Amino acid sequence: MREYFLDRIFGEYQAYRASVLGCPNTEIFGRCYEIDITVNIYEILVEKAEKLPDDILAALMKHRNILRDLYDLWLKKEDGAYQELEDYVSDEIKGMAVAADAMPERS
Repeated sequence: MREYFLDRIFGEYQAYRASVLGCPNTEIFGRCYEIDITVNIYEILVEKAEKLPDDILAALMKHRNILRDLYDLWLKKEDGAYQELEDYVSDEIKGMAVAADAMPERS
């Protein structure tokens, strides 16, 4: 079961990769987040497949496209990463402004 599962997600990954590489550069650039998350999901599944019991692997195999389904579910998940990034940028802007005020003016 494990080998079949790994073959299946590898095939899905290869098909996804080929579809992306067939796109114009501007579209690939616009899909960077999707690409990154899909690659990460694939890598996580490969790692987890070694430990997942056969019944879980069988349940996953019932999905038409495991990678796409997990990506779509990820998009629906509430995510605090953007807020964390926004808070970080705001804090750094303040720090940069303070540091800039302490610098001597250039002539």
